[in-house]
Amino acid sequence: MPSIEVGTVGGGTSLPAQAACLDVVGCRGATQAPGRPGENAQQMAKVVAGATLAGELSLVAALASNQLVRAHMQHNRKPQAPSST
Repeated sequence: MPSIEVGTVGGGTSLPAQAACLDVVGCRGATQAPGRPGENAQQMAKVVAGATLAGELSLVAALASNQLVRAHMQHNRKPQAPSST
């Protein structure tokens, strides 16, 4: 993911839920180490990229095993049209 943009400072990062999530992955706020600006944002980008990759792998596995179609058919909430046979 060459151009992913994430932030760990400003915006909603000071809200309790967002701050707690950033604390869980260890990348809240600005990097405190001198000479290493953006380290927390880079870590957050890695977390987002990893989660995206996991989701894509799960999707491919569901498609390959026909589980995606089966789940959609099972949980389809549209009323079935009466057949005209």
